[in-house]
Order: sequence, then C-alpha cells, then structure tokens
Amino acid sequence: MALLVFLAASVLAATAVHVAAQEGFLSIDCGLDAQFSGRRDTYTNIPYVSDSPYVDGGENHKIAADQAGDTDNDFSLLTLRSFPPGLRNCCTLPTQSGAKYLARMEFFHGNYDNTSSVQFDIHLGSNFWDTVTLSGPTHDWASEAVFVAWASWVPVCLVNTGTGTPFVSTVELRPLQASLYPDVTINQSISTYQRINTGANSFTRYVILMIKESTFF
Repeated sequence: MALLVFLAASVLAATAVHVAAQEGFLSIDCGLDAQFSGRRDTYTNIPYVSDSPYVDGGENHKIAADQAGDTDNDFSLLTLRSFPPGLRNCCTLPTQSGAKYLARMEFFHGNYDNTSSVQFDIHLGSNFWDTVTLSGPTHDWASEAVFVAWASWVPVCLVNTGTGTPFVSTVELRPLQASLYPDVTINQSISTYQRINTGANSFTRYVILMIKESTFF
C-alpha cells in the first residue's frame, strides 16, 4: 500500500504533565526488575510496570552509569530490554478489539553494550511501523502510532535488520475516544511524523501534530 503524508492542523490533546494514572493506561518500563513493578514516575505520578508479563525473551540491561545524566531524570530510560537472538521479538499489549489506542515506544541506548550505533525496524502487528536509528549512546528515539485494535491483544515487534541489536526502553499504551482521528480504522493506522511545541510557556505534552498515514492491515 502507498504511504500517504499529510499535516494535521490541530493536535490530539494538550495534557498537563502532572497527571495521575488513568483507567486503561499501560506504562511498561522495559528491563525493570519485577520487584519494582508499579513504581510511580516522580514527575508525572504515572505508575510503570515491569515488562516481564508482556515478553517471552530478551535480556534486561541498565544503561552505563555515566549516561544516566542524559535521561533528564526519566527513570524509565535507565533500564532496557535487548533482543540479541532471533529476527523478530514482540511485546504483547492487552487491548479491546475495536477500541482505539495510542502506542508509544521509546529507545535510549545509554551505551549499555559499548556500541556506538544501532538501527532496526519496529512493526505494529505484522506490518512495518518505523525504523529506529540511533547514531550514538546519548541519542534517543520515540515512535508513536494510533490504531484500532483488531484483537484482544496487539503485538509491537522489534525486527533485527542486521545493523545492531534491537532493544526498547519503554512501551506505553493509551486508550483514545472513538471520535478522535476518524480516518483511523481497523484497516488503517497513523504514526508520528514530527512532534512540535507550538508556543506553550510551560511543558505540555502534545500527542501528535504532524503525522504520516499508512495502511497497516
């Protein structure tokens, strides 16, 4: 299917950062030890859980100690899960079939394995979502997609393309109102093209401003 690109004239929502957990929110801190599952982010108060129930393989790692200062006190970036073996490894997210969601994955290398660069693909289900490209240990990457769930679970997958070991730092799932993004259907999803602060004088989380649209299924 052809990839269509367009600009959204408005944002999905402008949500203050200091929010408590909301019903249906799932925030996964990849690589987090299970004994710390449920810890609350010190800035947003959102609880983060271990990824252990959602993955079958991979290895837990911590970023290098001298890289911790590059996370802007985001504790979810201090750990990660890498997938050295296998071509395709997935994190399975619980969903309600027919419901609309925002999925977000973040990647911060932090020199956990003493490599300088890595590139790999991520898929939503069986379909291409994005190519993650990190050219140095202090670089990070975030990918977002809005989709309609086609089953009671949806896999987000990391695909080894032969240019470094795939890994992920956080995976987040947020339910959306059905009326948002009417062009998103069970057969068509959208992913972030660019995130822009449009002039707020305080930190505000804008979910999507400019997006690229592709038919996933």
